[in-house]
Amino acid sequence: MYQKEVFKELMYQFVSGEISLEGKAQLLKMIDDPQYEDDLDFILRENYERIGPVKANPESTQQFIQSLTKKINTINDQVAEEADSTLFNWKKLVVAASIVLVMGLGYVAFNRNKVSTAIANIDKNVIMPGRSGAILTLGDGSQIVLDSVANGVLANQSNTAVAKKDGEIIYTEGSNARGVINKMMTPRGRQFKLELSDGTKVWLNASSSISFPTAFAANERKVSIVGEVYFEVAKDKHRPFKVTVNDVEVQVLGTHFNVNGYDDEGEIKTSLIEGSILVGKKDQKVLLKPGQQANIKKSGGVKVKALDNFDEVLAWKNGMFHFDNASLETVLRQISRWYDVDVVMDKGVVSRNFEGEINRDLELSQVLKILEGNNVHFKIEGKILKVMP
Repeated sequence: MYQKEVFKELMYQFVSGEISLEGKAQLLKMIDDPQYEDDLDFILRENYERIGPVKANPESTQQFIQSLTKKINTINDQVAEEADSTLFNWKKLVVAASIVLVMGLGYVAFNRNKVSTAIANIDKNVIMPGRSGAILTLGDGSQIVLDSVANGVLANQSNTAVAKKDGEIIYTEGSNARGVINKMMTPRGRQFKLELSDGTKVWLNASSSISFPTAFAANERKVSIVGEVYFEVAKDKHRPFKVTVNDVEVQVLGTHFNVNGYDDEGEIKTSLIEGSILVGKKDQKVLLKPGQQANIKKSGGVKVKALDNFDEVLAWKNGMFHFDNASLETVLRQISRWYDVDVVMDKGVVSRNFEGEINRDLELSQVLKILEGNNVHFKIEGKILKVMP
């Protein structure tokens, strides 16, 4: 692994709370090296709100503390002259100091007025887009934070190997494997890819989860989901593949389809891209053909409609927001999940519809500027997104 990748890995382990004592020591040696400055800048921006001090051992960090203090004391009056570019450098130093706190300082006092002034003026409205990450719960209840773990075998679940490779989790079934239920969950602001032991590929959108056996039974393959998940099911005519979301079941042999079953949506939408599926509740099921979508209201009833294209359905998987006459409420729910913000709508805001595409890798403020072209206004306060008329 390249050294920059090692540095990023250690930083994400630190932020997620998974870093080892050895990792802390290695990170302290690397964090002040100029070659890692861009990566440090990005990760601190992305995780600024999550970093905070805890008790630890001060001895292991004394050398880094001295280096950091020297750097702070030698910064000159360019702060005032280069506010836009320098404020985050001050922020970076302060957050770096909080890393020291977490890794072993205990207490650091900053007496320079410029630091206090810079901190007071930091733009706290920078909210970065979501990224790859998830939490995997194994059969024994132990959890692995997948945001930052390195490639390699992570666990063995009753003769089924669980490994991370190139940003996804892959289950490989061994001889005499026994099915144990695992669960993958993506918080808001995260998405992840998974390959089940039968070869089925699964993509989880933000704020979603899937529960599945590490090895499938001889007569069927069954998983349950929450939120939005895209499947490319491995063909196996002897073992139908079944997906349950609430009381709705999707049954397939081998196909590509997307299920949107978020709890805060009014209906469960199942869109078929390839193959055929049987979808519905026990008393009412329909057979879908490619290009069709089944809309199942939670109160009951199944409605099938034809899709002109799959741009809106698969936009999240392809790194986009795609709005096709989407209501303001629909747009805001997607933003809330991807940017991990809570939405508060003022009285007097009139719902309107949105058309077009926006990249999901933009900062939240950039997305909001685009949406404000439709006569709606936004204000970010910490993790609260206020919507105003």
